[in-house]
Amino acid sequence: MVNGTMQTVRSCPSNGEGQDGSVFGTTVKSCAGCGGRIMERYLLHAMERYWHTGCLKCSCCQTKLEHLGSCFTRAGMILCKNDYIRLFGSGGSCSACGQNIPASELVMKVQGNVYHLKCFTCVTCHAQLATGDRYSIVNGSLVCEQDYPKIMKGHTPSPSRSSHKVMSILSNMVA
Repeated sequence: MVNGTMQTVRSCPSNGEGQDGSVFGTTVKSCAGCGGRIMERYLLHAMERYWHTGCLKCSCCQTKLEHLGSCFTRAGMILCKNDYIRLFGSGGSCSACGQNIPASELVMKVQGNVYHLKCFTCVTCHAQLATGDRYSIVNGSLVCEQDYPKIMKGHTPSPSRSSHKVMSILSNMVA
């Protein structure tokens, strides 16, 4: 699993400290995006690598990240904040408790909803659901396999019910 992380994008003069620690421009830096030599006056430093100002782009929308001041990385992609949230989360708040989810915290994701690990629980017995556990979603709520028959007893099956098995879908989120 690759963790999602926020990176700071720094603009710095290309004649400063080199990647190998040399000073005063004795080492020419290579761009992590295109592989070319960085000969321009300014370059970007993000994810412990150097970039031409035009080469650091969002992997999805191709927006240049030089003026945004930050970027997000996950699954080998470099993303702007909007695409990171669109792909990996719904604004960084837990669907169960509504509280913020820090960028470094592991989460569970189900049908576009994001949960703290501790909040990924059965709505009836409050047992925490773990990898391998079977559960259903009834009217938008998580129900464990043991409680599902109790809830459905005497009721007509709802079209909004679906059965699932908890897979290894842990991921990191951005607040």
